[in-house]
Amino acid sequence: QNRRKFSSPASLLSPPLPPPAAQAQPRRFSNVGITARKFSQTLGWGGKVGAELTAEIVDQGRALCAQYIRSRLKRTGIFSKKCGLQRLRSAATLPGGFVVRQVLPELISIGAELERLHPKVYTGVGRQISSLPGGAASSEKALASALTCVSKELTRGQVTWARVVSLFAVAGGLAVDCVRSGHPEYIYSIVEAMATSIENDLATWIAENGGWPGLCSYCKPPSTEISLSSFVGFLGALVAAAFLIVLILRWFGRFAI
Repeated sequence: QNRRKFSSPASLLSPPLPPPAAQAQPRRFSNVGITARKFSQTLGWGGKVGAELTAEIVDQGRALCAQYIRSRLKRTGIFSKKCGLQRLRSAATLPGGFVVRQVLPELISIGAELERLHPKVYTGVGRQISSLPGGAASSEKALASALTCVSKELTRGQVTWARVVSLFAVAGGLAVDCVRSGHPEYIYSIVEAMATSIENDLATWIAENGGWPGLCSYCKPPSTEISLSSFVGFLGALVAAAFLIVLILRWFGRFAI
Protein backbone atom coordinates (compact mmCIF):
# COMPACT_ATOMS: atom_id res chain seq x y z
CA GLN A 1 0.00 0.00 0.00
CA ASN A 2 1.43 3.38 -0.94
CA ARG A 3 -1.57 5.59 -0.88
CA ARG A 4 -2.45 8.29 1.60
CA LYS A 5 0.37 7.56 3.99
CA PHE A 6 0.99 10.68 6.00
CA SER A 7 2.85 9.45 9.06
CA SER A 8 6.42 8.96 7.77
CA PRO A 9 8.59 12.04 7.25
CA ALA A 10 8.78 12.94 3.60
CA SER A 11 12.45 13.81 4.05
CA LEU A 12 13.19 10.08 4.42
CA LEU A 13 11.69 9.14 1.07
CA SER A 14 14.91 9.76 -0.82
CA PRO A 15 18.57 10.60 -0.15
CA PRO A 16 19.35 14.32 -0.08
CA LEU A 17 20.42 15.89 -3.35
CA PRO A 18 23.66 17.86 -3.64
CA PRO A 19 23.23 21.61 -3.04
CA PRO A 20 22.24 23.52 -6.19
CA ALA A 21 24.64 25.92 -7.84
CA ALA A 22 24.73 29.39 -6.37
CA GLN A 23 22.05 31.58 -7.83
CA ALA A 24 19.94 34.55 -6.91
CA GLN A 25 17.40 33.47 -4.31
CA PRO A 26 14.28 35.33 -3.20
CA ARG A 27 14.36 36.93 0.23
CA ARG A 28 13.59 34.25 2.82
CA PHE A 29 11.97 34.68 6.18
CA SER A 30 13.86 33.37 9.18
CA ASN A 31 11.42 30.59 10.06
CA VAL A 32 10.58 29.36 6.56
CA GLY A 33 13.06 26.48 6.42
CA ILE A 34 12.12 25.06 9.81
CA THR A 35 8.40 25.37 9.21
CA ALA A 36 8.56 23.92 5.69
CA ARG A 37 10.30 20.87 7.09
CA LYS A 38 7.39 20.55 9.51
CA PHE A 39 5.02 20.58 6.56
CA SER A 40 7.17 17.93 4.88
CA GLN A 41 7.16 15.76 8.00
CA THR A 42 3.37 15.63 8.07
CA LEU A 43 3.51 13.59 4.87
CA GLY A 44 3.98 9.90 4.89
CA TRP A 45 3.30 9.18 2.06
CA GLY A 46 13.39 14.44 -17.40
CA GLY A 47 12.73 16.05 -20.15
CA LYS A 48 11.59 19.54 -20.84
CA VAL A 49 7.88 20.33 -20.79
CA GLY A 50 6.48 22.23 -23.75
CA ALA A 51 5.38 25.79 -23.11
CA GLU A 52 1.78 24.98 -24.01
CA LEU A 53 1.58 22.04 -21.62
CA THR A 54 3.23 24.04 -18.86
CA ALA A 55 0.74 26.88 -19.31
CA GLU A 56 -2.14 24.40 -19.14
CA ILE A 57 -0.84 22.83 -15.94
CA VAL A 58 -0.32 26.26 -14.38
CA ASP A 59 -3.83 27.44 -15.34
CA GLN A 60 -5.37 24.29 -13.89
CA GLY A 61 -3.24 24.64 -10.75
CA ARG A 62 -4.35 28.25 -10.33
CA ALA A 63 -8.01 27.17 -10.58
CA LEU A 64 -7.45 24.29 -8.17
CA CYS A 65 -5.80 26.64 -5.67
CA ALA A 66 -8.70 29.10 -5.79
CA GLN A 67 -11.23 26.31 -5.32
CA TYR A 68 -9.20 24.73 -2.53
CA ILE A 69 -9.04 28.07 -0.72
CA ARG A 70 -12.81 28.44 -1.04
CA SER A 71 -13.22 24.99 0.48
CA ARG A 72 -10.78 25.75 3.30
CA LEU A 73 -12.54 29.01 4.18
CA LYS A 74 -15.90 27.24 4.19
CA ARG A 75 -14.58 24.43 6.40
CA THR A 76 -13.21 27.04 8.78
CA GLY A 77 -16.56 28.88 8.78
CA ILE A 78 -15.23 32.25 7.62
CA PHE A 79 -16.15 32.26 3.95
CA SER A 80 -18.31 35.16 2.81
CA LYS A 81 -18.88 37.33 -0.23
CA LYS A 82 -16.34 39.76 1.17
CA CYS A 83 -13.63 37.21 0.42
CA GLY A 84 -13.94 38.20 -3.23
CA LEU A 85 -13.96 34.69 -4.72
CA GLN A 86 -17.49 34.71 -6.13
CA ARG A 87 -16.31 34.80 -9.72
CA LEU A 88 -14.36 31.61 -9.12
CA ARG A 89 -17.45 29.80 -7.89
CA SER A 90 -17.66 27.56 -10.93
CA ALA A 91 -14.52 25.75 -11.99
CA ALA A 92 -16.21 24.97 -15.29
CA THR A 93 -15.68 28.55 -16.46
CA LEU A 94 -11.93 28.37 -15.87
CA PRO A 95 -9.21 26.90 -18.13
CA GLY A 96 -9.13 23.11 -17.86
CA GLY A 97 -12.54 23.04 -16.17
CA PHE A 98 -13.07 19.30 -16.71
CA VAL A 99 -9.72 18.42 -15.16
CA VAL A 100 -10.35 20.78 -12.25
CA ARG A 101 -13.73 19.18 -11.53
CA GLN A 102 -12.15 15.73 -11.77
CA VAL A 103 -9.21 16.43 -9.47
CA LEU A 104 -10.70 18.88 -6.96
CA PRO A 105 -12.59 16.33 -4.78
CA GLU A 106 -9.44 14.25 -4.27
CA LEU A 107 -7.35 17.35 -3.60
CA ILE A 108 -9.79 18.65 -0.99
CA SER A 109 -10.15 15.22 0.60
CA ILE A 110 -6.42 14.68 1.07
CA GLY A 111 -5.81 18.29 2.10
CA ALA A 112 -8.57 18.14 4.71
CA GLU A 113 -7.09 14.92 6.07
CA LEU A 114 -3.68 16.56 6.40
CA GLU A 115 -5.27 19.50 8.22
CA ARG A 116 -7.14 17.13 10.54
CA LEU A 117 -4.07 15.04 11.35
CA HIS A 118 -1.80 18.05 11.89
CA PRO A 119 -3.97 21.04 12.92
CA LYS A 120 -1.09 22.90 14.60
CA VAL A 121 0.98 22.77 11.43
CA TYR A 122 -1.67 24.02 9.01
CA THR A 123 -3.21 26.62 11.35
CA GLY A 124 -1.66 30.03 11.91
CA VAL A 125 0.67 29.35 9.00
CA GLY A 126 1.53 33.01 8.43
CA ARG A 127 3.10 33.46 11.86
CA GLN A 128 4.95 30.16 11.62
CA ILE A 129 6.79 31.00 8.42
CA SER A 130 7.45 34.69 9.01
CA SER A 131 9.06 36.66 11.80
CA LEU A 132 7.27 39.87 10.76
CA PRO A 133 5.00 41.39 13.44
CA GLY A 134 1.85 40.56 11.51
CA GLY A 135 3.14 37.29 10.09
CA ALA A 136 3.21 36.53 6.37
CA ALA A 137 -0.32 37.93 6.07
CA SER A 138 0.95 41.43 6.82
CA SER A 139 1.34 42.26 3.11
CA GLU A 140 0.80 40.77 -0.33
CA LYS A 141 4.54 40.78 -1.00
CA ALA A 142 5.23 38.93 2.24
CA LEU A 143 2.61 36.33 1.36
CA ALA A 144 4.04 35.70 -2.09
CA SER A 145 7.60 35.45 -0.79
CA ALA A 146 6.62 33.12 2.04
CA LEU A 147 4.67 30.74 -0.18
CA THR A 148 7.50 30.71 -2.74
CA CYS A 149 10.04 29.80 -0.07
CA VAL A 150 7.84 27.05 1.35
CA SER A 151 7.43 25.66 -2.16
CA LYS A 152 11.21 25.56 -2.62
CA GLU A 153 11.61 23.70 0.67
CA LEU A 154 8.84 21.19 0.04
CA THR A 155 10.02 20.37 -3.48
CA ARG A 156 13.67 20.02 -2.54
CA GLY A 157 14.71 16.47 -3.40
CA GLN A 158 12.01 14.03 -4.45
CA VAL A 159 8.65 15.55 -5.34
CA THR A 160 5.55 13.54 -4.42
CA TRP A 161 1.84 14.12 -4.76
CA ALA A 162 1.64 14.31 -0.97
CA ARG A 163 4.03 17.26 -0.97
CA VAL A 164 2.05 18.93 -3.72
CA VAL A 165 -1.14 18.63 -1.67
CA SER A 166 0.70 19.91 1.40
CA LEU A 167 1.57 23.09 -0.51
CA PHE A 168 -2.14 23.60 -1.26
CA ALA A 169 -2.87 23.13 2.45
CA VAL A 170 -0.28 25.81 3.25
CA ALA A 171 -1.94 28.17 0.76
CA GLY A 172 -5.30 27.47 2.38
CA GLY A 173 -3.87 28.22 5.82
CA LEU A 174 -2.44 31.52 4.58
CA ALA A 175 -5.84 32.44 3.12
CA VAL A 176 -7.47 31.84 6.50
CA ASP A 177 -4.87 34.13 8.10
CA CYS A 178 -5.62 36.85 5.53
CA VAL A 179 -9.36 36.79 6.18
CA ARG A 180 -8.92 36.76 9.95
CA SER A 181 -6.50 39.68 9.80
CA GLY A 182 -9.01 41.71 7.77
CA HIS A 183 -7.29 41.43 4.40
CA PRO A 184 -9.36 39.06 2.24
CA GLU A 185 -8.16 40.99 -0.81
CA TYR A 186 -4.74 39.38 -0.31
CA ILE A 187 -6.13 36.00 -1.33
CA TYR A 188 -5.52 36.64 -5.02
CA SER A 189 -1.84 37.17 -4.24
CA ILE A 190 -1.77 33.69 -2.73
CA VAL A 191 -3.40 32.20 -5.83
CA GLU A 192 -0.93 33.93 -8.14
CA ALA A 193 2.04 32.99 -5.96
CA MET A 194 0.84 29.39 -6.08
CA ALA A 195 0.65 29.55 -9.87
CA THR A 196 4.21 30.88 -9.97
CA SER A 197 5.44 28.10 -7.70
CA ILE A 198 3.73 25.48 -9.84
CA GLU A 199 5.35 26.90 -12.96
CA ASN A 200 8.83 27.13 -11.45
CA ASP A 201 8.95 24.07 -9.19
CA LEU A 202 6.26 21.56 -10.12
CA ALA A 203 5.05 21.79 -13.73
CA THR A 204 7.64 19.42 -15.19
CA TRP A 205 7.11 16.81 -12.48
CA ILE A 206 3.33 17.03 -12.74
CA ALA A 207 3.50 16.60 -16.53
CA GLU A 208 5.75 13.55 -16.15
CA ASN A 209 3.30 12.01 -13.67
CA GLY A 210 0.11 12.18 -15.71
CA GLY A 211 -0.81 15.83 -15.26
CA TRP A 212 -3.21 16.81 -12.50
CA PRO A 213 -5.34 13.66 -13.11
CA GLY A 214 -2.29 11.75 -11.89
CA LEU A 215 -3.33 12.76 -8.38
CA CYS A 216 -6.54 10.77 -8.82
CA SER A 217 -4.59 7.74 -10.02
CA TYR A 218 -2.25 8.07 -7.04
CA CYS A 219 -5.13 8.09 -4.58
CA LYS A 220 -7.25 5.43 -6.28
CA PRO A 221 -7.27 2.17 -4.28
CA PRO A 222 -6.21 -1.02 -6.06
CA SER A 223 -9.03 -2.40 -8.16
CA THR A 224 -10.72 -5.53 -6.81
CA GLU A 225 -12.72 -6.11 -9.98
CA ILE A 226 -12.04 -9.16 -12.15
CA SER A 227 -10.81 -8.20 -15.59
CA LEU A 228 -12.48 -9.56 -18.73
CA SER A 229 -9.47 -11.70 -19.61
CA SER A 230 -9.41 -13.19 -16.11
CA PHE A 231 -13.12 -13.94 -16.29
CA VAL A 232 -12.78 -15.63 -19.69
CA GLY A 233 -9.85 -17.68 -18.43
CA PHE A 234 -11.79 -18.73 -15.33
CA LEU A 235 -14.81 -19.70 -17.43
CA GLY A 236 -12.60 -21.72 -19.78
CA ALA A 237 -11.11 -23.58 -16.83
CA LEU A 238 -14.60 -24.48 -15.59
CA VAL A 239 -15.63 -25.80 -19.01
CA ALA A 240 -12.44 -27.86 -19.28
CA ALA A 241 -12.98 -29.29 -15.79
CA ALA A 242 -16.59 -30.20 -16.60
CA PHE A 243 -15.51 -31.90 -19.85
CA LEU A 244 -12.87 -33.89 -17.98
CA ILE A 245 -15.42 -35.05 -15.42
CA VAL A 246 -17.74 -36.22 -18.22
CA LEU A 247 -14.92 -38.24 -19.79
CA ILE A 248 -14.05 -39.87 -16.48
CA LEU A 249 -17.67 -40.81 -15.80
CA ARG A 250 -18.08 -42.29 -19.27
CA TRP A 251 -14.86 -44.24 -18.83
CA PHE A 252 -16.25 -45.92 -15.76
CA GLY A 253 -19.64 -46.47 -17.39
CA ARG A 254 -21.49 -44.19 -15.02
CA PHE A 255 -22.54 -41.68 -17.59
CA ALA A 256 -24.35 -42.33 -20.83
CA ILE A 257 -25.29 -39.98 -23.62
